[in-house]
Amino acid sequence: MKNSLSRYESLLIFSSDYSPKQLRFLGYYYAKTLREWGASKIHVRYRGKRSLSYNIKGAKIGDYIELRFNLLPSNLSLYQSLIKLDNHALRSFTRKKTTNIKFVSL
Repeated sequence: MKNSLSRYESLLIFSSDYSPKQLRFLGYYYAKTLREWGASKIHVRYRGKRSLSYNIKGAKIGDYIELRFNLLPSNLSLYQSLIKLDNHALRSFTRKKTTNIKFVSL
């Protein structure tokens, strides 16, 4: 089906200049925008501060936020464009989740 929702995971890395309250606002801003584009089952999770393997835009430490959501594949490009234009985000990664196949031993 062309009009079926797909499951996505997105990891956003922000500079450590922001307070937890500001990061929570950014996460919920993305969730609200995704909902406007028809997303469902949206989960926002703060993953904490982590040392980066290399400097990104001069930052050595980043705050990680994970978003999980269902969205039409045709609307994913809107979301990725929004992140690309955001000055707050250092890096982002979005992947399509596949269905887990469970094997049952007989």
